[in-house]
Amino acid sequence: MRVSRTKSPTSISARSERTDTRDAARELAAALRAGSVVRPDILVVFASFHHRALFSDALEILRSELHPAHVLACTARSVISDGDDLEGGAAMSALALSLPGVVARPFWFDLNDGPPTVWSEELIRSRVALAPDEGDQRGTLPHCGILMLSDPFSISASQACAAIDAAAGPQGARIIGGIASGASHAGLNVLAADRRIAHMGVVGLSLFGDLTIDTVVSTGCRPIGAPFVVTKAQGTQLLELGGRPALAAAQAMAESLPESERAHFAHGLLVGVAINASKPRLGRGDFLVRPVQALDAARGAITLTEPVPVGSTVQFQLRDAHTATEDLSMLLDAEVMRDPAIAALIFSCESRGIRLYGLNEMDASLVSRRLNHVPIAGFHCSGEIGPFGKRSLVQSQSVAAAIFRAGRPILPRT
Repeated sequence: MRVSRTKSPTSISARSERTDTRDAARELAAALRAGSVVRPDILVVFASFHHRALFSDALEILRSELHPAHVLACTARSVISDGDDLEGGAAMSALALSLPGVVARPFWFDLNDGPPTVWSEELIRSRVALAPDEGDQRGTLPHCGILMLSDPFSISASQACAAIDAAAGPQGARIIGGIASGASHAGLNVLAADRRIAHMGVVGLSLFGDLTIDTVVSTGCRPIGAPFVVTKAQGTQLLELGGRPALAAAQAMAESLPESERAHFAHGLLVGVAINASKPRLGRGDFLVRPVQALDAARGAITLTEPVPVGSTVQFQLRDAHTATEDLSMLLDAEVMRDPAIAALIFSCESRGIRLYGLNEMDASLVSRRLNHVPIAGFHCSGEIGPFGKRSLVQSQSVAAAIFRAGRPILPRT
């Protein structure tokens, strides 16, 4: 059990590695109470899949013991607490935030609402509080951003982000979060927003007021070879790149690489979709990275996890432990220069951690050290959600961090 804290505004993190779900919740509650948590404004809880059967009981215990104003929670393959990735066993992680001057509004969507492509702006704004929906005696409260959790089997998180961004207007909604992991089929993941417990859809908190949420999204990948324009595609299949079969283009690119580069394909073939293809030079951070799901030799096709429209610019990507660490470290350099953080949430791809580094603490430990060991909670995701400019996008193979700081955000954001 570890407990950390900061001064007002207050944040405290705790974890339990007990295998009994109710006992784990009681241990979390006791640790947070020992840290003087009384009615936190927001309680964020992540639990490994071992706890999903009784996760609703665990949340009820935490509510009855701590009386949080708002709860956001989900289950995952494994969780993060402070500087540790708790992979390989049962674990529960919590972050309690007391945030004077902050208003949180919970929301959710499920299958009854249809796919995000049919959500109307009216429906979205009836569920999700967006600027300028909240105010106090000082006037309209600034919108700080959205924390969102999604189920991978029932809804497209990419489409949900696009719909909410569109409803928010030109400035976007600044969504950060993750897609639940650790389940083999629909109905197993558990999501929660306040007292709503769901096994599908999305849940979230929209935050307003005296809080700045800075975000770091590190792909940890580097582009290789030349970029291609997608000239033929069908669903999630890339059929032609630059007018030739996609698989043939990938093979030619791989054969042109030195042996040392080809060795990195052991981590899997990755395709980056350019976020802004008009940039004169594309590099790290300019792509949405997608893993390859299958290769179809008969059609010469490459199947990705999401559709890529014809006309998109793509470039193959390599990932290795050194690149991943270097990329995250460079992005955190800027955070060290900002005001001290209150706390952070980490959403790390489930393919990172021990699968990438051979160690299970690299990303969380690096973020924790660079943020001066503030309280942290997080989990390993099936996809990471973060803002890229004024769009909120779903990334893969990445680590996304929401870094909380006191004070109103500077608007407009770019």
